[in-house]
Amino acid sequence: MNLPLTSKIALVTGASGGIGSAVALRLARDGAAVLVHYSSSRDGAETVVREIQAAGGEAEAIHADLSRHEGPATLIAGIDLAFGGKFARRLDVLINNAGTLDMGLLPDATDESFDRLFNVNVRAVFQLSREAARRMTETGWGRIINMGSVFGEGAYAPGLSIYCGTKFAVQGLTRAWSRDLGPSGITVNNIQPAVIQPAPQPTEGPAFDAMKRFTSVGRFGNPGEIAEAVSFLASPKAGFINGESLTVDGGWSA
Repeated sequence: MNLPLTSKIALVTGASGGIGSAVALRLARDGAAVLVHYSSSRDGAETVVREIQAAGGEAEAIHADLSRHEGPATLIAGIDLAFGGKFARRLDVLINNAGTLDMGLLPDATDESFDRLFNVNVRAVFQLSREAARRMTETGWGRIINMGSVFGEGAYAPGLSIYCGTKFAVQGLTRAWSRDLGPSGITVNNIQPAVIQPAPQPTEGPAFDAMKRFTSVGRFGNPGEIAEAVSFLASPKAGFINGESLTVDGGWSA
């Protein structure tokens, strides 16, 4: 059976759990060789790799701390060494999923928090996308998919100003990069989830019960539902979708 991403290499950042691991598993089922990036959870990344390999796919775990300025360069260097070097100078699908979140009202916000959130959520996205674009331009085909948030559309709760700023930035970059790269056969799109379970942070309690009422389906999403959206945008079928923000939020922003 000819799978849509056969002979392609995909990098999924922040793929040791949650949405990232679901995306990595889904792209592997689509035929891609998958680089499973992690920052802190090596065990989680290696679990994802083993699951992909057990199903007959190709995967390797790759480490980099994207909160540090040198993190994206470290990750890029690792691409050329992966899979015995057979994909050297290649990157067909980039999923910018890694992200971080701090909460706090503006008077309490710190420079350290600002730098960390923008380094991971924006700077790393820029640096990885730039290198991916260079490689994809050489082959004339590519998919860059950014993981935004419904908080890139509106500030639905207090205490999230820096996080919202990063996700607004990702949406803007997605639109602009689609203009830069579309003529080269590369699409750039943005997926905007609402709250997804399981999440790195707890999603139970009165505040989250109230947040569920923001949706029209009365529940939070699950990582597999986001992975299905990524799978479609990464496929050849989505070649005429470019510069879009696909909101997958159960009606949160309806």
